[in-house]
Amino acid sequence: MKKIFLISALIPAAAIAMADITVNAPSSTPEGKMVVEKASVANFANARSRADLNLTSDTIDFVEGTKTVAVPVDGDYRFKISFDGNNSVDFYTRPGENIVVNITQFSPIRYTLGGTPLVEGMSELYNAVLPIEEEAEQIQKGLKPDGDMQALFARYNKVFTDFIEKTPSSPAAVFAIMNLDPETFSKYEEKVAPAASKSALFPLYEQQAKRVKAQIEADRKRIEMEQNHVQAPAFTLPDLQGKDVSLSDFRGKWLILDFWGSWCGWCIKGFPELKAVYEKYKPELEVIGIDCQETPERWKAGVERHQLPWVHVYLSQEKQTELLGAYGVQGFPTKVIVNPEGKIMNITSGEDPAFYTTLAKLMGK
Repeated sequence: MKKIFLISALIPAAAIAMADITVNAPSSTPEGKMVVEKASVANFANARSRADLNLTSDTIDFVEGTKTVAVPVDGDYRFKISFDGNNSVDFYTRPGENIVVNITQFSPIRYTLGGTPLVEGMSELYNAVLPIEEEAEQIQKGLKPDGDMQALFARYNKVFTDFIEKTPSSPAAVFAIMNLDPETFSKYEEKVAPAASKSALFPLYEQQAKRVKAQIEADRKRIEMEQNHVQAPAFTLPDLQGKDVSLSDFRGKWLILDFWGSWCGWCIKGFPELKAVYEKYKPELEVIGIDCQETPERWKAGVERHQLPWVHVYLSQEKQTELLGAYGVQGFPTKVIVNPEGKIMNITSGEDPAFYTTLAKLMGK
């Protein structure tokens, strides 16, 4: 979440001016402390697990209005300063930079950042999208009447695209583009590219650019497979008892291939409706749960904990790239409808109620 570090790596630490993060607040923090977490940007970009981040954490007493934290001299870092577990400030530093964090309210958190063009731009963007995020949260909680969430999303997107249009060479334009959906990211990538290569965010930007390209390609592949009703890619994977299960074993049935993991909150939220549909349409319909991105032990425990009554197979790390790529899977859950002739009729990413309407129509129910 490379070359940018090579120049600073050649400069002796003693040659880099010492710098601080200054945190100002109107009073003591809610718990009288603040927690400072940091990890290098390179680690955030390349980590495959939380352990790979090499995250360091310090708890600092905060009973007065100002505290300072040293800025690392050995590279670019991402900081997270938390005050009560729920309210935090995130920003980035480079050696020699002085950053000022002005807290105006603790819960919910309100703040401004100063000291560098990057954090000042981040602060401007944070405060611009805050009312939009609050409105969306109120609607999601049922505290306000349902509004047009698509319109809210468009307003949210416009904050970032307007910033890029206005200041494409700003380091914060790189932060802005990283908050856009894949299609809009691609549209603005050329504008931001010159600033990106000089930004502390460059390793993260590079990784996101790769993910965006993969997402767009996966979307293209999904649409092509659905429109052309291509033959579902074959697979043979072990079930809960270690017995090989093949896609071809289910020819003649309607199938839902459910790419999931017990770590996936949205996968779990969708199980009640999937169970109801399975009960309603079996034996004409079978569900094959394809577990991804976890150990066999956690997979088996997840099946048992959620009492999932359908067929389950395990997709090992070694086979994930090939099979997920074959089905265009970029997020979880992803559900694929396969007809009795073994052809793909629908692919849905995320938990979408319309999936079951589509299934019923395809099955003639």
